[in-house]
Amino acid sequence: MCKKITAMNSTVALLWLSIAASNVAASIDNLNSWTQVQDPPHSGMSGVVNSATQVTLTASGAVPAGTDIGYQSIDGVSVASSSSGNYFSPSQSFHIAVDFNLTGLNSIGFAAIGFGVGEDGAGMNSSGPLMAILNGAPSGFSGAARINDVTQSPILISGPGLPTNTASGRFFVRYDSLTGDIITGVSTTPGSDAPTHAGTFSGLQNSWNDKDLLASFFLRSDSLLSIPPLTSGTVSAVFSNFEVLAGTPVSVVPLPAAVWLFGAALGGLLSFRARSQIAG
Repeated sequence: MCKKITAMNSTVALLWLSIAASNVAASIDNLNSWTQVQDPPHSGMSGVVNSATQVTLTASGAVPAGTDIGYQSIDGVSVASSSSGNYFSPSQSFHIAVDFNLTGLNSIGFAAIGFGVGEDGAGMNSSGPLMAILNGAPSGFSGAARINDVTQSPILISGPGLPTNTASGRFFVRYDSLTGDIITGVSTTPGSDAPTHAGTFSGLQNSWNDKDLLASFFLRSDSLLSIPPLTSGTVSAVFSNFEVLAGTPVSVVPLPAAVWLFGAALGGLLSFRARSQIAG
């Protein structure tokens, strides 16, 4: 009888190991593991993963204000509702970056590209750096933030060494778990380790809901004051070389159906063992 129980224990252990091995998620810097999101979907917006390190987002023709396309590091609306991807715990500080390169062809209207972190795919509690785009050309950088779906006053990111017309460079987001600060930054040098210019939203995360944080980048058509959204031409933004400069991302590991089988097998084994002991 003991030999049978030992054999069953070995079988259950092997089952558990196979389940665990099957749920090792791709690393967060592999953009093949990111998920495309559109809000709302529009035929003029498209996105393609060119490689594990590069994604291209494109807006063509007339695209209404408030239309986004992008990629996020999880596959659900929030970490809690996701079955794959990667995220950051708000209890741990981290520093992330991604390169950008913008091109415009006969584009008319206002748009923006951005990079950031947030608690949900809708950006209700989120923050990051933005590049404004006017008629297909870069026109300045700012830090943006939202609290419970309310847009906060932007922070202008500018100064010597950061021309407003740079079409390529690197976005940065740094989160401080001790203070709740979120620092948004920009460098004109792709692949750099730190921003040359940055702005801080002091204690911003303290006004959020203390949920896990996803990362994302996006292209948006919008209106600004009297400037209309995109009406013609093409704007393309290439995001590449996403990098975790500090901190440790966490993989979403869903509970697969096999786990329920494992639980049933374990429960049956324990019941069998108890009956055997009573019988003995």
